[in-house]
This record gives sequence, structure tokens and C-alpha cells, in this order.
Amino acid sequence: MPFQGVLCLVYMICALRTNMVFVGIFFTLVLAFGFLTGGYFYNAQGRTALAGKLIIGGGACAFVTCILGWWIFAAILLASLDFPFGLPVGDLSTMIKSASEKKKEKMRDGAIADEENAAAT
Repeated sequence: MPFQGVLCLVYMICALRTNMVFVGIFFTLVLAFGFLTGGYFYNAQGRTALAGKLIIGGGACAFVTCILGWWIFAAILLASLDFPFGLPVGDLSTMIKSASEKKKEKMRDGAIADEENAAAT
């Protein structure tokens, strides 16, 4: 289970350019896998009280994951059927610029600086 948590962490980092619901889904999955891994580890050591609490915490995080999954499912369904309303998902596509956008911006800034240098001479 720890490797599933690491994989979901990678997915969460990649989801930072999509929307808040996907980030929430992968964040709660990382927590759920961490809690469940710890719960099973402590259960194997005989510390059942702590293990039970960790497993309950993992189940709670997995429940939140399910709620967010149904939310994004309903949002995608409403959008694909062209309903007159939609569910908010928290668009993050404008928060973190892509590498190609940064490259275009850098080239544009370089072109502007070249034009200013040419005008100054």
C-alpha cells in the first residue's frame, strides 16, 4: 500500500493543473493509503487500539475520496449532456503555467527586448 500512496502523490502533483476536485481526490487517497498502511503495520505489532484508529481514519479519507469522485462524475456528466447548469470543480488551469506557455512568454519577452534595443540604436 505505501507504493499506491506514492503513486497517488505523483498523480496529485500532476493534477495541480486540472481542478481542485482531482487534487482533493488524490490528496485524500494519499492520506487513506498512509493511514491504512500504518494501521496494518501497528496491527501486526499487536497495538490494536492505535491500529483501529488509523484504519478508521483511512476509511474516513476513502469516504471523502468517494464523495469527491461522485462530484466530479456528476460535473462531467452534466457538462457532457450540455445542461444549463454545472457543478463547480475549481479550475486550476490558469494557476500554474505550462512549460510551453513559459517558453512562449520568454520568447515574447526576448522579442520585445530586441525591438527596444533596435529602437534605441
